[in-house]
Amino acid sequence: MEISENNYKPEFNLLDDAFLGNKPLLLSKLEYLANMAQKEKWDYRGNSEKQILYNYLCYTYDRLKQENKIEISSDCSNMCFNTGLLTENGADIYAYFVKNNNTHAKPNQRWFLYGFKQRTDLEMRTFQKYPDIADYFTEPADFIFDKKLSINIDYDHIIDDNYDRFVELGLTEKYLISALLENAVKKIVDKVKRNYKLAIPQYYTDKQSGKSKIQLLLPLFMQSKDIADLALVVDKGEYDYVGKTILTLEWAYVNSRRIVRPDVDWLKI
Repeated sequence: MEISENNYKPEFNLLDDAFLGNKPLLLSKLEYLANMAQKEKWDYRGNSEKQILYNYLCYTYDRLKQENKIEISSDCSNMCFNTGLLTENGADIYAYFVKNNNTHAKPNQRWFLYGFKQRTDLEMRTFQKYPDIADYFTEPADFIFDKKLSINIDYDHIIDDNYDRFVELGLTEKYLISALLENAVKKIVDKVKRNYKLAIPQYYTDKQSGKSKIQLLLPLFMQSKDIADLALVVDKGEYDYVGKTILTLEWAYVNSRRIVRPDVDWLKI
């Protein structure tokens, strides 16, 4: 997957407000940030463009804008936000912007991504305060799988809407897919009731309504008991969980990394 504005269209789009630079320049900034921050996986397999990090920054900006945690200097010449990432020594890393004078930028892109800074950097002295990190923990109970609730899934709908993802696994017969999927769901429900940590939260914003909520990602072991093939997305209701869709493991990682770095064996990319 290559970096592209078409890869991500959130409600609050960082690309609407800021020019991040042409592709080579943006890639160099992402590489700098990846080296500056504590080490983690920011690339998909076979790719070195830091697509996961790019999406993470867009997601983070969306949430910070919702929370009014974007900081602008008193003279309105600079903007910054807390990336939520830390250096190896545990210092906050901020995305630092200057006024955009680039003629290639969009008309509404007021800011230009200058780089990434720490509090001790001279450029950060222009701000009256240091912005806080994004907060997703509005309802802590939503982050834990409630084993008292059942899961309801429209298997035909899930399969029809995501058939290509099953084909990528080498599964083409819908009857077989349905049988494997139902068995995988039953197995993971049994497992997650005994180990709630298998369920990973993701923060989802509906693009039509603009409303956001926590969903859970459950691993689906369809062809092996040890290696997950896909992730099932479930919504928590009053009386049950509802299966909404399935994701590739790469997209599951991107969505869950929005909140926190996934620390489970099944979601290793």
